[in-house]
Amino acid sequence: MVKKVIWALLTMAAAVNVSAEVYLLGPGRNRGTGVNDLSALLPGMEKVLHTEKITVNSYGTVLEVSAVKKDIEEIALLLRKMKVDKLNISGGTLRFERKVRGTRFVERFLLIASRKERPVTCFRMLVPEKLPPPQEWPPELPPLPSGAIITSVTRLADGGICGEFRDAPQPPHIMLRNVDALMRNRKMFPAGNEIASRNGGRGEIFYDKNAIVWVAFSDSGHGAFFYRRRK
Repeated sequence: MVKKVIWALLTMAAAVNVSAEVYLLGPGRNRGTGVNDLSALLPGMEKVLHTEKITVNSYGTVLEVSAVKKDIEEIALLLRKMKVDKLNISGGTLRFERKVRGTRFVERFLLIASRKERPVTCFRMLVPEKLPPPQEWPPELPPLPSGAIITSVTRLADGGICGEFRDAPQPPHIMLRNVDALMRNRKMFPAGNEIASRNGGRGEIFYDKNAIVWVAFSDSGHGAFFYRRRK
């Protein structure tokens, strides 16, 4: 059941804002800011909805998903005033980092707004300031765009895989067009036909009877691919 919940959240994120630089987040247990401190940081945060063990570049951590009953623009305003590290806002997504005092770890956050009347979804993780180098690009994912550099490979306990990259020289609509042609040749079909949109599209969900693949690209050259077998 919990695996269905996490996949539903991930696909919701893709459908709402596939142009975002999306990556999986989760915290380590008994380390980091702590619940009370986090509630002060993000007023309106509710209890943790789901946790799952993951690895990021072979480093083991825990995926944590929470809900925040506050508008994402209000959250962004609060975080700007607090001057958190690496604050980045793109459409309905927001991400930032916080150093853990006295350690060489950082907490990473990704917040995704679905609809104004619904809570914001918060993903959180604890990782070293310097992660191990990423592994080879997983063969389950579409090929790495030409010229791009791998930044991370995240693996979920249920076999789901997320690969992220940076410095892709092509614009999002070109990368999506290339992936779309490849996936159609593999007999995987787009859920939304985003390449037909006015801007040429920035992401898509592809599927067949065996698997689902989600791709997302940004103007900055970052991107993420997610793969999961269908049960």
